[in-house]
Amino acid sequence: MSNAIDRKTALHVGKLARLELTDAQADASAKHLASILSYVDQLAEVEVPEDIEPFFGATESVNAVRDDEVRPSMDRETILRNAPDSDGEFYRVPPVFG
Repeated sequence: MSNAIDRKTALHVGKLARLELTDAQADASAKHLASILSYVDQLAEVEVPEDIEPFFGATESVNAVRDDEVRPSMDRETILRNAPDSDGEFYRVPPVFG
């Protein structure tokens, strides 16, 4: 696999990440990305025996979720009385975009 990452590719990756890169930053990013891809290529070359189980972390993590449980909650009027601003049915908040 070719690890040649040029400035154009680095700028494109930056754009996808919503970053505005200067030419110097794009050049540095291209070198870093090429280095990362080179390391990934090295990892891909490692021969792993078929009987080795995948390792996902240092501890045996268990997903600590519980079943949803319906419980009583406050009525809408009480909640909206405590809202800084509402339209009578929903909280009103300042616009986030634009």
